[in-house]
Amino acid sequence: MSIRDSQHTIRTLPIAELNELEPLWRALQDHYATITPLLGNALARDPEASWRNRRGNYERWLTDPNAFVLIAEDAGGPIGYAFVTIGPGYASWCTGDKMATLQSLSVLPELRGSGIGSELLDAVEAELRRRGVGDLEITTATTNVDAQRLYERRGYTRGFVVYVGSIDEAVVGD
Repeated sequence: MSIRDSQHTIRTLPIAELNELEPLWRALQDHYATITPLLGNALARDPEASWRNRRGNYERWLTDPNAFVLIAEDAGGPIGYAFVTIGPGYASWCTGDKMATLQSLSVLPELRGSGIGSELLDAVEAELRRRGVGDLEITTATTNVDAQRLYERRGYTRGFVVYVGSIDEAVVGD
């Protein structure tokens, strides 16, 4: 898949180019560390550990041919990406046999609110339609109100509440 306009391109990112996502992941991690400095009893990971963990997840997820990454680029390089996995639909609700999960959506901080996130979601939805997948689940932090507004404007609704905690009382960090 490749979408081009006069300012940027959205294309499928092959696994060999995963390192292109690092600055975008770090921007997302920094954003979350700012708006959600404590998740349950856990502090945000340091950037190196965070990328190492996420990259490992990406590598593992991309062993499934149904997973895909779309990257938005301009003349200066990567400006955003969406990472999607596909698995079985919900057991308790009448979703399709397959359901997609938006694992990550990141846009460089200086371009947030410019429409890049919406364009990436348009491209994700188009790819899912092409693959015959009609359902998409998205998770975001309760503190990420800008992302919530984006998803709600697009017709997504809140479905679950996720509680996070630790059996230990101490705050945990790297």
